Amino acid sequence: MWAFFFMLFSSGQKIRPRLSQRVYSFMCDKEPLIKDAAIVVHHRRLTSEGATGFEYKDGKEFMIEIERELPRNEYIKTLIHELVHVRQDLTNNTDHTKREEEAWALEEFYSWIFND
Repeated sequence: MWAFFFMLFSSGQKIRPRLSQRVYSFMCDKEPLIKDAAIVVHHRRLTSEGATGFEYKDGKEFMIEIERELPRNEYIKTLIHELVHVRQDLTNNTDHTKREEEAWALEEFYSWIFND
């Protein structure tokens, strides 16, 4: 059986591409629903935005924007957090407060057990 991964990088490809792929593979094991989603990760400066990452749906594609200059551990946590939001969108979890509480808790838990 073939496994297809739809994790794409639209910019900043020289910045942590292997780490991004490892985090994504790890998260596919923990949150299997995201395996079937088309996800574009866009690395850019978000300092003026006041956040380290964003996730949103664009048609049938999920977009993750992530601060490209995060320290390594913060990068891992942020990517995990945004991938949890992808799963939440796939399951129609729309309660903002519950989404953030779950994503914050899981980013801590998953980053703690992430075997890098």
